[in-house]
This record gives sequence, structure tokens and C-alpha cells, in this order.
Amino acid sequence: MTVREPTSPDQTPDETDAQPEADTIVVLEPGPRPKRRGLIAVLVIVGILVVLAIVAVIAESLARQQASALIADQVRSALQLEPDHPVDVTIEGASVLWQAASGRLDRVTAEAPDVAFGELVGDLTLIAEGAPLDVNQPTDSVQAVYRVAESDVAALAGFLAGTVVNDVQLDEREIRFQTAFSFFGVEFSVGLGVTPSVQDGQLAFTPSSVVLGEDRLDAADLQQQFGAIVDPLLTSQLFCVAQYLPQALALTAVQVGDEQLVVVFEGADVALGGPEFSTLGSCG
Repeated sequence: MTVREPTSPDQTPDETDAQPEADTIVVLEPGPRPKRRGLIAVLVIVGILVVLAIVAVIAESLARQQASALIADQVRSALQLEPDHPVDVTIEGASVLWQAASGRLDRVTAEAPDVAFGELVGDLTLIAEGAPLDVNQPTDSVQAVYRVAESDVAALAGFLAGTVVNDVQLDEREIRFQTAFSFFGVEFSVGLGVTPSVQDGQLAFTPSSVVLGEDRLDAADLQQQFGAIVDPLLTSQLFCVAQYLPQALALTAVQVGDEQLVVVFEGADVALGGPEFSTLGSCG
């Protein structure tokens, strides 16, 4: 025989059966709360990382701008350029802040257009490798590349040809000046070709050919035909460029390209803040 517990008069059989379901709902309700706390923590960490990344980018940009401005001013001072002369500085390699922490910059390039060496005007590029933040310490190497456009080489015409030049061409490793003159009412066209080289730390321009009308004679042909009488015509002319650059940079190479004359200067273990870089050179 099964004996039932008496039920309360106020409690119906349905309410008695539903009671366990109510207890089950109360127990499971707080379950999702730990997941929400974890998500909030992840979002906070991500937000902090984003803020740090933004701060790092801003700091890197400011450091790069400040370093570039200081280098540009130093270049203007070394080349004795006007304070507003454009100088475009590029700091290559890893982060500037990271390089600064090591005490030196890997590679710095400074480009200055329209730099005058006397009557000659060209674009100058300075490349410094292993440049210490302390400018009184030596830089591993410094190179200066001076590029003169074909149209600007005409400034050398009076110095080299000694006459009015109608045309200038850079061709076959020669600088060719062409002029015309009248002799007893007859017009003659004369061309003088000169080959640049480095001689005693200066630019040497040696006549290498003469063009008379349609005929071209090189230096050897001229000497063979005319002998010593043409020696003055074939004498090298020296052009001093050291007086326009820091004395720490020595002329090392010159080349005639298709459309420009390229002159290269180099220096090693040069302190960019020292007297060797702040004093212009000279030709003995």
C-alpha cells in the first residue's frame, strides 16, 4: 500500500509539481557572467595596445621630423647655403627611435637642388652612413654626388673653350663645345671635345678632339699632323671644386653621362660637427 503525504489546503497538486522547475532556473541563471567579464578584459587590453601603437607612431613621426630638420640645417651650414634653401632629408633603415637608442643612424640622404659651384649649378646629394647622434664623433663614411645637367655645363664654356659657345653636348664620354667664326667672310664651324678627369684633387678637362666642319680629329691625330704647335690647344684646364665643399670631402671621380656630368666626392671617419666638415676646402 502507498501512503501519500497530505497536502496543504492552500497548495494545489500543480504547484507542488512545478516547484523543482523553479529551483532549476534559479541555479542556472548566473552561468554566463564569467564569459562577459573575460570579454571586457580582452577589450581593455586591446584598447591599451591600440593607444600604445598610436603613441608610438606619433613619437616616431615627431622624432623623424625633428631629426630631418636638424640634419637639413647642418647641411645648409656646411655648404654655406641660404637658410631657406630647400634640403630634402631621408633617414633610411629601421625606426628612428630604435636607431637613436643605438646611438647612430644607419643611413641618411640629403638632397639639395641648384647648388652653385662658382658659375656651375647642379643638384647635390649627400649620403652619410653610420652617422652618430653625437656629431663630434666620426661618421663611418660620407659621399657627395654632384650632378650637372647638360644644359648647365655651358657655364664651363668660357673657362674651357675661351670663346662664345653655340652648343654643348655630352657624348661618348666627352663634353663637346661647338662654336662658329668667320674668316675672310667664310663661316667655319669648330667643335672642341674635352674629357674630364681627376688630377691633383681637381677637375681636369683635357681637350681630346677637334671637329672642323665634317672632319673630326682626336688629340693623337692633331699632334701627328701639326706637332708641337697644337700643344697649347691640348693643355688640360684645372677647375677647383674643393673650395665649395667641406675639406673632409675629397674629389674621387668624374663621369660624363648621356645627359649630365657627375662628380663624386668621398670622406671617411668624418665628424659632421667638427672643423673638417664646417671648413671649406682649398686647392694648392
